[in-house]
Amino acid sequence: MPAPAWIEASLKLNEGRDPLGLQTTTQDRLMPVLLPGILELSRRARYFSFHAFLLAEYRDRHLAADVNTLSAFIKRREWEYGLAVLRCPRGCGSSPVGARKLSGLAMRPGPYGRGESVESAFGGYGLYYRSPMAEFGIVARAGTMLGGRPISIDVLYNTDRARRLASTFKSAVEHTAYYRRVMWTTDDLPADVIDEYADVACLCRLRELPEERNAVQAALFGTDAPDVEAPSTVVGEDRELLGVDDGPTAIGEVFAEAGVRQRRLSVGHYLSLVDAAPSVVASEAAYRDALWSPPAPRSDAHAVVAGQWAALIAKDVWQEALCSVWSEFCRAGLTSTRDLGRGLTWDEVRRVAAGLATGQPDLDPTSLTTALAAQLADRTLAIPDADGTDMDVATAPLDNLRRLTRRLDTASSGLVVLLELVRRMEGRTGEGWQKAAGIRSGWQPSIAAVTAALRTHLADSPTVTDTLWWLVSRFVIPVHERIAYSKLPELTFRFRWEDSLLCFYDHGIGRFPLAAVRNAPLASLTWDLGLWSETDDDRRPATLTSRGMRFIEEVLG
Repeated sequence: MPAPAWIEASLKLNEGRDPLGLQTTTQDRLMPVLLPGILELSRRARYFSFHAFLLAEYRDRHLAADVNTLSAFIKRREWEYGLAVLRCPRGCGSSPVGARKLSGLAMRPGPYGRGESVESAFGGYGLYYRSPMAEFGIVARAGTMLGGRPISIDVLYNTDRARRLASTFKSAVEHTAYYRRVMWTTDDLPADVIDEYADVACLCRLRELPEERNAVQAALFGTDAPDVEAPSTVVGEDRELLGVDDGPTAIGEVFAEAGVRQRRLSVGHYLSLVDAAPSVVASEAAYRDALWSPPAPRSDAHAVVAGQWAALIAKDVWQEALCSVWSEFCRAGLTSTRDLGRGLTWDEVRRVAAGLATGQPDLDPTSLTTALAAQLADRTLAIPDADGTDMDVATAPLDNLRRLTRRLDTASSGLVVLLELVRRMEGRTGEGWQKAAGIRSGWQPSIAAVTAALRTHLADSPTVTDTLWWLVSRFVIPVHERIAYSKLPELTFRFRWEDSLLCFYDHGIGRFPLAAVRNAPLASLTWDLGLWSETDDDRRPATLTSRGMRFIEEVLG
C-alpha cells in the first residue's frame, strides 16, 4: 500500500555544503575582516552607480514607499540593463545580473518583452550589491531608525558620495531614448533603444568615464564628513522624517572607518601582487601563491595586511589537507559498514583510521610521524602526483601542495601536506598574521590553534597511525556530528553513533569546496576602476596603470 498523500517525511535529505565547519571560518569570520563590504559576486563596479541611480530615480519620482514595489522596480530595470550589457556593441563579454535568463533573448533581433532579473527580493541588488552599498555608507536599508521610526524602504544617504554616484550614471544615460521614454513604459523594448542604451551604459564603459569612475572609487574607498545627516528625503509616508533624533546621526555610526581603511589596504595589497606577479589577475593558483609569498612590504601597514592574507592561505591549505582525511575516512568507513552489514565499534573505527596510511603516498603506519616531518625538513620526501610525476614536497609552491592533496584525495597526502604547512609556518610573525591565524569558527579551531595542538601531539612521539587517528577523532568525527545534529530536521549526516556503533551513510561522501577568497571580484573591480590594464605579453598579462600606482603609494606608502 502506498503511503497516504498527506504524510510528509519528517527528515529532509540534504548533503550539506560544510560538513566540518571549515568553510564558515573563511566565509563568515576571515573575509569580513580582510575585505569588508566586498562579496564574492559583487564583481562589477558600475553596478554600484547603476543601483544608486535606480534608488535616486525611485525617490525623485515619488514612487510608493513599499518594499515589494521597489523590489519589482529594481528587478525590471536590471532585466533591461542586462539586455543592454549582453548586446554591448564592443562585444565585451560582460556577464550581467540575470545573464542565464537573458542570454538567449539578447541574441534575437527584438523587440524584447519585459521581465525581471532574478527570482529573489530586490534582484541582483539584494543578492550582491545591497549589503556592500550599506557597508560603504551609500544606502540606508529599510529598517534603519530615523526620527524614532524605521524607514520602510532602502534610500540613499544624503551625502556627496551617494549623490555623485547616482548622478554620474544618470549623466551618462539621460540623453537616451531608453531613459527619456522607454524606461517608464510597459511596452516591449525596441532593439535600437536597447542598443543605444548599451553604447553608454554597459559595464565595460566605466573605465572611459572619469567622473563616474571617480564617484565609484569614492564610494568604495571614501568617507563622509562626521556630521552628515543619515538618510536623504524619503518618499511617500516617510517624506516627513527629515529630523534625526534617536537614529544614526552620522555615517560613521553606520559603517566603521576601520572597514574603509582595511578595504583600501587589502585592495592596495592586491595591486602590489599584480605589479609583482601579473598572472594573479587570471589564475587563482598564482593569486594564492602570491598571497602566501608576497613581495616585501612597503610599510608597517602593508606588512599587517600581507600577514592577514597569508594566514587565510594557510587556513585553506589546512582545510584541503583535513578534507582529504575526511574523504578517505568516509569512503573506507562506508565500505566496512557494507562489508559487515552494521555500524562499526570504536575499535573498528580506529582500525579504519589506521588503514588510511596506505594510500598515496603509501606511508609506514608504524613509523614515527616525527620521522616523516624530519624527511620534510631534510627535503628528502617526494609524492607521486596522479599522473605518476614525483613532486618534491619541500620545494613545491604551497598551492601546488594544496592542489596535490585535492587530486590524490587520500588521508596520507593530507597528513604530509599538513606537516609541510606547519613547517613553513614556523617563523611567521607579525600583528596581521597573528590576528588572522587566530580566527576560528564556531565549529573548528583556528589554524594557529591547530598548529599548536599538532606540536603538542608530536611531542609524544606518535606513529603515523596515531596521528591519523588524532586527526579523525579530534577534527572529523565529533565536529561533523555536532554540525549535523544542529541542522535537523535536514539530514546531513555522513556518519553518526547509533547504539554504540558508528553508522556511515552513502550521502555525499566526497570532498567539500573551499570558500571563495575574492580573487575574481578583486580582479574585475580594480580593472573596472582603471587600476590595471591587460597586455599582449603572455609572461606579464597585466600592468598597473598610473592610477593603480598612485593608489598603492597613497594606501601602502
